[in-house]
Amino acid sequence: MLVCPSLPGRAQESAQDYRAQAEKLLAVGNYREARQAAEHALGLEPHSAEAENLAGTADFALGDLPAAESHLRRALQLQPGLVAPHRALGATYLAEKRIKDARQEFLAVLAAEPNDFVSLYSAGRTFLLDNQPAEALKQFERASQVKPHDASLLLGKIEAHLRLNQQAEAQAALRDLDSQLDEGDARREQIAALLVSHGAYQLAAHELEILQKAHPDSYEVNYNLALAYHRAGREADAAQQLHNLLAGGQNSEIEDLLGEVELSRGKTSEALDAYRRAMQLEPRNEAYRYDYAQAYVQQGLLKQAIEAFDGATKDFPGSVRLQLGLGATYYLAGRYGEAAQTLLKAAETAPDRPEVYYLLGRDYDAAGPLQNAIEQDFMRYLRAKPQDAWAEYFYGRILSVPSRNASPERLRNAQEHLERAVAIDGNLAEAHLGLGDALEKRGQLRTALRELERAVELDPQSSSAFYRLSQLYRKLGDMQRAQQATERFQQLKAQAHSDREQIQALLERNKR
Repeated sequence: MLVCPSLPGRAQESAQDYRAQAEKLLAVGNYREARQAAEHALGLEPHSAEAENLAGTADFALGDLPAAESHLRRALQLQPGLVAPHRALGATYLAEKRIKDARQEFLAVLAAEPNDFVSLYSAGRTFLLDNQPAEALKQFERASQVKPHDASLLLGKIEAHLRLNQQAEAQAALRDLDSQLDEGDARREQIAALLVSHGAYQLAAHELEILQKAHPDSYEVNYNLALAYHRAGREADAAQQLHNLLAGGQNSEIEDLLGEVELSRGKTSEALDAYRRAMQLEPRNEAYRYDYAQAYVQQGLLKQAIEAFDGATKDFPGSVRLQLGLGATYYLAGRYGEAAQTLLKAAETAPDRPEVYYLLGRDYDAAGPLQNAIEQDFMRYLRAKPQDAWAEYFYGRILSVPSRNASPERLRNAQEHLERAVAIDGNLAEAHLGLGDALEKRGQLRTALRELERAVELDPQSSSAFYRLSQLYRKLGDMQRAQQATERFQQLKAQAHSDREQIQALLERNKR
C-alpha cells in the first residue's frame, strides 16, 4: 500500500489530492505509484471519472490492458464528454489490435479537439494497419500542421507514400526525417527495415550508409548495407562491401551472399567459388548446399546441379527443399522417371507442400509406370488442401488424359476439378485450357470455346491453347479463325516456349 505524505494542515488527504499526486507520478513515469494514488482517489470518490481515467492510463502504461480498458470505459460512462479517456482507450484498443474500435476513440477526440496531435497521428496509424494508406495520409497531413517535423509522424508518412507508390514524396519525407535524427540513431534501423519491406532498397541503402558512418565496425550494419545494395541492383557496390567484410576473416554467410551477388552480375565462376566456400565453411548448413546446387541450375549446368543436389539429399535425407531441387532438376534435364521417384519421396516427407504437387503435375505425362502413384498422391493431397488451384488443375488433367481411357464418369470428375481450379483462381490460364479440353471431350463445344478463348486471353504465349483453339474452330466450321489460331500456334511453337522459367523461378523462391 502506498503511503502518501500528508499535505500541510490536513489530517487526511482528499480524493482531489490523490488525483493530483497520480497526475504528477504519471508525468515522471512512476506508473505503479500513480495507479495506487488513483485507486486511493477512487476509494474516497468512487464515481470520479478523472480518477478512473488516471487509473486506466497507469494500467495501460504498465501493460495491463484489460484493467486499463475497464477503468477507461467506466470513466466515459461517468463523463462521456471527457476527452482524455477516449485518447487512452484508443491507445489501449490499438495495443489489443482492435483497429476499428481504436479509430472510433481517436475520432471522438478529434471531434472535440481537431488539432490533437496524438489522435491525428494515431488515427492515421489505424488506417495504415487497415490497409487504407490514402486515408492514413489525410490524417498525417493534418497532424503535420501541428508538428511538421515529428519523427514518428514522418515515418508514418513515408510508409503511406510507399504503399501508394509515391516514391518522390516518400523520399522527401525521408530527407526531412534524416535531418531530425543523429547519424547513430537506432531508429534508422527501423527506417531501413520499413524501406526494405516495401522494396525501396535504394532508400534503405542510404539509411544504412548513414548508420555505417556512426558504426563503421558493426557487422550487422555492414552486412545489411551489402544486402540493400544487392537488392537495389548495385551489384558492384554490394560485392565491394562484402569483400571489405571478408577482409576481417572467413564467414560463410558473407560468402553465400557474395555468390548471389556475383551470379547477378554474370560472374559465374566467382559465384560458384563463393558458394563453394560457404558450403565448405559450414558443411552442415542445408541452405548453403541448396544455394550452391541452385546456382548450377540457374546457369543451365544441369549435370553439375544434379550431382550437387544428389550429394546434399544424401547428407540431409529429410530435407524436402533439397528433394524438390533434385526432382525439379531431373525434370529440367529430361530425366522424368527419376524426377517422379524423387518428387514422390518429397511427397512422403512433406505431404502438404504445394510445390511438390506442382512439380508432380508437370512430370505426370512422362512419368510412365509411376503415373498411378502420382494420381493417388494428388487424390490424398486434395482431400487435405482443396483450395490449391494448381493441384485441382493438374488432377483434372490427369483424370482427362485420353491414354488413360477416360470413362464418362472420369471425365465428369475431371471437369469438376477443373471448374474448381477456375473458381479458386480465375486468372489461371492453364486451368481454363484444361477445362476447355475436358468440355470438348464431353461434347460441350460452345462452352469449351469460351474457356479456350479465355485461356489465350490470359496467356497469349500459350502454344497449347492456340493449338486446341484451332482444332475446336475447325470442328465448329469457323475455318478462318482456325487458320489464324494455327498460324499463331506455329509461331509460338517455333519459339520453343517451355515451363523451364516457371520451374527455375520456383527453385529460386525456395532459397532462404
